[in-house]
Amino acid sequence: MTFDENNDAEYDPQPGPAGRNGPSIWLILFGLVAIVTGIFILQNGEPVPAEFLWFDREIKLWVAIVASVALGILLDRLILTWWRRARRRKNERDD
Repeated sequence: MTFDENNDAEYDPQPGPAGRNGPSIWLILFGLVAIVTGIFILQNGEPVPAEFLWFDREIKLWVAIVASVALGILLDRLILTWWRRARRRKNERDD
């Protein structure tokens, strides 16, 4: 197949949102929050006492922060999944 400068049929640019270029604001905000969280974690490296059930020991503060963030994300995902399934079931019953 030869290249024809006058044939635009093969080049089909997908238009973006009207008047917007670049990354979305949500991607930028996610990046900023990730950077701030990373800095916060790196600046908190001293040992702290931690208790969970029958475990009692000293851990680095950044480990506690990472564990808290991970548990928060997991809890958010579990609640959102449950909420979406409940809404879907309710919508199926209403139909």
